[in-house]
Amino acid sequence: MTAVETTAIADFFDEDLAPLVRRMADRPRSEGGGDDDSREIRAMVWEGLVGLGALQASDTARLAELLGSVLYQGPLLDTLTARELVRDADIGRAPVALAVAAEPWSDQDGVISARRAFVGFAAEVDYFVVGGADTGGLRLALVRADHPSVTMRRYEETSRGEAYAVEFAGTPVAARAGSAIEWEAALAGARVRQAAYLVGLAQAALDHAVDHAKARRQFGQPIGKFQGLAFRLSELSMHIDATRLLVHGRDAAAHAAANLAAASDLARTVTTQTMQIHGAAGMRSDNDAQLYYRRAAAESVRLGTPSQLRRESWGPR
Repeated sequence: MTAVETTAIADFFDEDLAPLVRRMADRPRSEGGGDDDSREIRAMVWEGLVGLGALQASDTARLAELLGSVLYQGPLLDTLTARELVRDADIGRAPVALAVAAEPWSDQDGVISARRAFVGFAAEVDYFVVGGADTGGLRLALVRADHPSVTMRRYEETSRGEAYAVEFAGTPVAARAGSAIEWEAALAGARVRQAAYLVGLAQAALDHAVDHAKARRQFGQPIGKFQGLAFRLSELSMHIDATRLLVHGRDAAAHAAANLAAASDLARTVTTQTMQIHGAAGMRSDNDAQLYYRRAAAESVRLGTPSQLRRESWGPR
C-alpha cells in the first residue's frame, strides 16, 4: 500500500470503530447467528474498506497487517485471492470466500457438487471460489452463494468466529477460475497476506499486554518496571519485528509457507504471553486478551498448520 492508502484505512479504524471491529464476529456459543448491530457493522466495514480502495491496494501485505491489528473478521483477504483467480469474471465489488480443498468433487455438465469444511465468512459473501482434485488435477470454479443448492452451517469452535461447513449440491458454475499453476501463485500471495495479518494481530496483542503492564501495580510500582516482565516484553517485540521483516521482504512470496509458519508460531506465542501477563483477568469476556488468544488459535491454521507449512517449504527429506 502507498502511504496515502495506509493512512486512510488506518484512520478509518479509529478509536471508536476499532473496538467494534474487534468484536463484530465475537458470537458466543449460545447465539445461533449475528444480531442486527453486528451485521450492520460488518456491512459498514466492508463498504468502507472497498470505498477506500482496499480491493485495488498496491501492497496487500501492508493492508493485511492493518486488518490483523484490529482483528478484522471478514471476507476481504479471501476476496483479494479470488480476484487473482477470476480475472475474466465480472464480480465488481462483491465479497468472495474460498472453498478449496485437495479432495474429490463432482464437476460435470456445468454444475458442481462438493462439501467443504471451515469456509470463512460464508454467510456474508456473494460468490464462492470452489476447488477440488479429480483425475485431471486441481480445478477451480466460481459459483453464486445465493443459489438454492448451496447450504451452510456455522461451526461452534474455539475462536467463536465465522467458519462454516458448506455443501454444494448441483450448483451451477458462473465462471471457470484459474489453473492449478495460477492457484499456486495465488496461494503464495494469500499466505503472505495471512502471515502479515498474524504479525498485526501479534503486535496488537503485545500492545495490549504493555498497556496492562503500565497500569497494573504491585509493590508500589507498575509491573512493567520489573526486569523479568520487561525483558519478556522486549523479546516479544524483537520477534515481531524480525517476523515483520520476513513477511514484507522482496522474496516473501517465494518463502510464503515458511514465513506463514513463523508468523503462526509468533501469534500463538505472543497471545499466550499476553494472557499470562493479564492473569485470570485475561480470561474475562470483556478483556481483549482472550480475544487475541482465540483469534490466533484459528487464524494460525487457516492456510495450513505450522508443521504442514514447514514440511512443504523444506520438501522431501
